[in-house]
Amino acid sequence: KRSPFGPGGFGPPGANGRRPSKKNLGIPEKEYIKVTRLNDKFDSYGYSLTAATESKALAAAQLRSSNFDRALSRSIASGLTPLTPGEKTDLIRVEKELLTVGSKLVSEMTALQRKMTDVVIKDEMKAMSVDIGEIDAEGDGGVYEPAKDDEGIIVDAVIEEKNDAAAEPSADEITDDEKSDETKKSGKAKVKKSGLKSMLKSRTLNSDLKELSELNTELTKLELAFVRSIIEILGPERANGVRAAILGNEAGGAAAAGTLLKSLQERPLKSVLQSLGYGDGANGDVDGRKKNLFVAEFPGDVSASQVSTLREEVTAIIRTSKPGDEALVVLQSGGGTVTGYGLAAAQLARFKQAGMKLTICVEQVAASGGYMMACVADRIVASPFAVLGSIGVISDVPNFYHRLKDEGIEFQTITAGKYKRTVTPTKKITNEDVKKSKEDVEDILKLFKTFVHGNRPQLDIDSVATGETWFGTDALDRGLCDEIATADDVLVQYVDQGFDVFDVKYDPQTEPAAGLLSALPVGQDDSGGLVKGLVGWAVRSIAPAAKEAIEEEVRKISMEQGGSSASKRYMVKDPSNAVDRIRAQD
Repeated sequence: KRSPFGPGGFGPPGANGRRPSKKNLGIPEKEYIKVTRLNDKFDSYGYSLTAATESKALAAAQLRSSNFDRALSRSIASGLTPLTPGEKTDLIRVEKELLTVGSKLVSEMTALQRKMTDVVIKDEMKAMSVDIGEIDAEGDGGVYEPAKDDEGIIVDAVIEEKNDAAAEPSADEITDDEKSDETKKSGKAKVKKSGLKSMLKSRTLNSDLKELSELNTELTKLELAFVRSIIEILGPERANGVRAAILGNEAGGAAAAGTLLKSLQERPLKSVLQSLGYGDGANGDVDGRKKNLFVAEFPGDVSASQVSTLREEVTAIIRTSKPGDEALVVLQSGGGTVTGYGLAAAQLARFKQAGMKLTICVEQVAASGGYMMACVADRIVASPFAVLGSIGVISDVPNFYHRLKDEGIEFQTITAGKYKRTVTPTKKITNEDVKKSKEDVEDILKLFKTFVHGNRPQLDIDSVATGETWFGTDALDRGLCDEIATADDVLVQYVDQGFDVFDVKYDPQTEPAAGLLSALPVGQDDSGGLVKGLVGWAVRSIAPAAKEAIEEEVRKISMEQGGSSASKRYMVKDPSNAVDRIRAQD
């Protein structure tokens, strides 16, 4: 018998019931790093607040302008080969033509719109008996008469005329006698509004509107010619990117003539090219490239276990970075094991070895091992009440010897080497043991002090390497940090300076439950019965997992009894736990 899921059944076609998969060679099978562009996050904040306080139209316009800038930059940078000097020159030339001719057309259109607006205002002022030039007419110069039900319905500044509504006479068509009659009845000069339809019938306005339409058409043709030239210059490999940039900018009802012109006036191609490294050669091409800031976080625990993700993030950043890019780490740690935080500090030192400027932002605490990491930075920024310092070493070992002796328990330890075991939980502690342990701690402190002073030579190391901690401004006075600010302030500063800011996290894609369905006894000879086959599959699949779990537990017990004792014996941490011990509360 054959399972219906196998070949020839009602499962998917192909070998073993599977469809052949197509792979995109330009995309990795698995991604390990999650990247978030923080500029987009801040732009979203701006959109939401501008939409609430100003208008959605203004918020959308500002966001489109920002997105157009980025999309155009990415489209030009998307080519496999860099632009040649000739192509760069051609881009600047066609843009100059667009800006020169287009600006002239826009000026003419603006002047014409101003003229038409002035005509309409003067007509209304004449109907109200207001002399030209008066800003505020004294007395009861006129009373505005609200629209009647049959004169149109106003919906969000859009006037929907009823089909049976008759056009109202224009201000010019109202006779002096009619005006006099209205004035006699009410005692005030009542103003009869001009309907929009009758206003559009004005010969003067129609002539101007026709001219405005012709100018608008010329501007549209000019922008289309510019787009065609850009596509020809950049070539087929960048064509899709340019299309996405321009159409994305015009999405949402903004595809009016002059949209592209306005975008290029605000962000000329020359500055876009410079942001990509196509400078004019005066300071070197790379000087003008838009720089990146890569942001990582380190919320350290006692064993500095987060170094397992930090090392991956550092590797990803330094392999991708370009000259001028910088790194920023938001640090939060009260320290821990010497070995763990020594490795974490070494990971941060890789940034400097790669030529990248490193900024450390301390939000709450960077004490002892945490400060060992922070001192590696070129710039340490601490929040006003962050805790820094605690440059010292501690060794805590509980001792149960006397209690065990009282219980009649003797713990035997066989060692080879005079100082293989000094202070342990189960042996009787001698003065020689204490002396040796004290020497070890002092030696580690010397290494710690040397490391800190080597990275921050401006410190008076003997005055700060006392195990004490200091809050923000006091730490600044002692040279333990360089600035007082929050990480949020620093990130916004980088965005305002023109950096692209990326949050980087090591977040490998989880593996699907591969092999579960394929391991099922389907599509095979199941003469022994489906139940028997399932039982056999379960045993084969679960037994190895159980075996691995047992072996892992054994390894953990072995390490706890001695394998990891050296790494946990000496700690660079803040024993006073100043963050939790000192509180500002009622």
